[in-house]
Amino acid sequence: MRKNDKKQTEPTFLKIIYFDESAAQDYLDITNGGRLDWSKEDNRKRMAEILTEIEAQAKGGFNILNFIKGSLAGNVDAKASDEVSKLFDSTIKNTLLTDYIKEAYKDKRVKKFVKSGVYAPENSISLYKMYSSYLTVVPKDQMPIDMEKLNDALLGERGYYGMLLKTEDTPSSVLRFNINAFKNNYNLADLSKMELVYYGIKVGICKETELTIDKEFDFQKKKAEVTAESILDGDTQSHNEELDVYDIVLAGVEA
Repeated sequence: MRKNDKKQTEPTFLKIIYFDESAAQDYLDITNGGRLDWSKEDNRKRMAEILTEIEAQAKGGFNILNFIKGSLAGNVDAKASDEVSKLFDSTIKNTLLTDYIKEAYKDKRVKKFVKSGVYAPENSISLYKMYSSYLTVVPKDQMPIDMEKLNDALLGERGYYGMLLKTEDTPSSVLRFNINAFKNNYNLADLSKMELVYYGIKVGICKETELTIDKEFDFQKKKAEVTAESILDGDTQSHNEELDVYDIVLAGVEA
């Protein structure tokens, strides 16, 4: 919240690193009891503001109502229609972002991680994903295996990747990211170099040991094996404690 601005009810983000638009839209739909009812006065005012903003971003003299009439009559050329469609798309997405921040900020069910860092678990799919793009740089004839096929086999249609929340002691949570929700050309590897604000929804629990590649498809819960080495190292309990898992909807730099 800004200092000297008592009326502000939600934070201001200086930069958005990640925003899962589909998840945010679902959240707003559920929160509002369905998609917005444009017959309501408040929503009509919002739509008017959106249309005014689109007119302001378009070329001088542009009138949205004339454009709509022209479109219905088939008198608008494809190039102009494409440009206005892009303006609609960007404006609606900006509205979705601000609406989500406003609602999620005051919702106690949405977990906020403030100025937090994350890192990929050892021997995990997430860590492999971060390095896989660099491995494909090496010429195929110099690699003992086909990296493209290996990437396809390991990563396949995977959409979410888990990262551990940085803490002073042992990790306390797993934050999962939709690989298609990163903004401004950021990627999974960039997260480990940043301290961001994360908004997430708890979706389950898991153990740190279950994040490794060899345990990725082990769906049968087994008791943790206790060895002499693990007892001497003192890490048996820390690696087998259950961690909360959160699907992240928003990540960015807050003012």
